[in-house]
Amino acid sequence: MVNFHEILKTFYTLGCEDDALCYGACRVYIHLQEEKHMHDVQYTYEKRLQLFYLTARKEPDGPIDLFIPSLTTNALNLVQLKQCRETITLPDGQKPASIVLAICDGSSTVLLYRMTSGLKEIAQKLPSKGKLLRMRTGTGCEQAPK
Repeated sequence: MVNFHEILKTFYTLGCEDDALCYGACRVYIHLQEEKHMHDVQYTYEKRLQLFYLTARKEPDGPIDLFIPSLTTNALNLVQLKQCRETITLPDGQKPASIVLAICDGSSTVLLYRMTSGLKEIAQKLPSKGKLLRMRTGTGCEQAPK
């Protein structure tokens, strides 16, 4: 069992001034090590992007995954995530093929969500369920046929 407070102190020494972000990153680190039993779990604070990121492997010789901690109390910044993909180099020298968003809430729950390239913000209101069904059937009709 790891000592949460000792690890949290280490996270504070990396240059991050956001207490909530340090806590979230520490929680993700422990989640990956203790709950997911991942291998080679490493953490880094990227000062230029002002974020923590973690790398880990599911299997000892498996590919390296990139984990970005995110708090449920903060808005998701897709521009920053794109910068992560472009800026961060994994320990094996490769760029990440995907990003695993590690969403933390106040109850210490961590939800892992894998994102690949091409993720875009939605600029308009999403269509209703009925409109989606009509679009799927190919009618495109707004009214029922007479």
